[in-house]
Amino acid sequence: MTLMNGLALAARSMRRHRLRTFLMTLGVTVGIASLTILSSLGAATRQETMARFKRMVGTFDTVIVRPGSGAMRGMPSVENTPATLTFADAAAVATIPGITRVALVQTAFNVDVIYRDRSDTPGVFGVSANWTALRDDEVATGVFFSEEDVRARARVAVIGTDVERTLFGGADPLEQTLRIGNVPFLVKGVLTSRGAGPTGASLDNVIMIPVTTASTRLFNRDALTMAIAQLEDPLAGDAAMQRITVLLRQRHHIVPPALDDFTLTSPRAAMDRILAVGATLRRLMIGVAAMAMLIGGVVIMSLMLVGVSERQREIGLRRSVGASRVDILVQFLIEALAISCLGGGIGILVGLGGTEIVTRLQHLPPVLVWDPFALAVALSVALGLMFGSFPAWKAARVDPIGALRS
Repeated sequence: MTLMNGLALAARSMRRHRLRTFLMTLGVTVGIASLTILSSLGAATRQETMARFKRMVGTFDTVIVRPGSGAMRGMPSVENTPATLTFADAAAVATIPGITRVALVQTAFNVDVIYRDRSDTPGVFGVSANWTALRDDEVATGVFFSEEDVRARARVAVIGTDVERTLFGGADPLEQTLRIGNVPFLVKGVLTSRGAGPTGASLDNVIMIPVTTASTRLFNRDALTMAIAQLEDPLAGDAAMQRITVLLRQRHHIVPPALDDFTLTSPRAAMDRILAVGATLRRLMIGVAAMAMLIGGVVIMSLMLVGVSERQREIGLRRSVGASRVDILVQFLIEALAISCLGGGIGILVGLGGTEIVTRLQHLPPVLVWDPFALAVALSVALGLMFGSFPAWKAARVDPIGALRS
């Protein structure tokens, strides 16, 4: 029997038994569509997580130094961190081989900011001028403050879009004076909106001022809440953390087993842990889709076995006019493959539409993963062969004489 004859017989059988064909096709469609949607959703979630994490921590080729032990929780600020990380410590870290630059940070979250009759309490970040080189911050309008502003302890500020909207409404904030903790600051720029961080909190409700100005004119504190060291080699994070640990222990006169009064973290390591959790969830979702495909294969096999019982007379007639057992076997295998491939094709189309709908509803980037589509084609063929083989074998073993008498 030729392939064309087999396909013609399969098409005729599928038209005659529309309900059974629909149910067999539906099982494969659900499995393939689930695999496609969940794989693309997992990829979109991973991309969005990485984007949000990068917006919060900046580049991944850094080591973050915080004062206090690792038991501390929450965002570091002048209110909740000990004064154990000094400007001199940060300058010493900058001299370590393999460290290209160090950004200095002082933060506070309880300072009132006033412009005319409007007030707000955004995060106030005293930072060094190299902040934008290590972070994902960009200035949309105006300019960021310079090294000269930092050395001069200038009272200048760069604000986030939430602060611009709350304090200035639709007015132009550039060259306007606002008061941070009753200290006047001139607005030099507005940051590009960064949206929400991994926790969902806005990253735009911030004000950036020179760290020296924050230290001497606002917080009256000669200690940092954070220092960010950028690595020359992004893969040398562990070695850099070890060298920073040795240096700070020497400077702070810490001898083991005494506890460190500082904490080092690597954004890349934290990102890897987050992605590992996401990968586990993705594998679980793909496992669910695989189970749906397995159920679809079982449905194909079960309904085809029922079809073999109902079509014994047809099989007997074909055998009586010269069809061999191999012809019957091939006929039923082609039917199983046709149904499975049809379900796979519909599943791919449903998966494309479903991925678009789900990513829009979840406000995720539209990421289309092509691997599941190639896998869907292979699985459709595999399902047809695997679960159609036994019914085809049963059909080939039907006794033609007994079938004609039934």
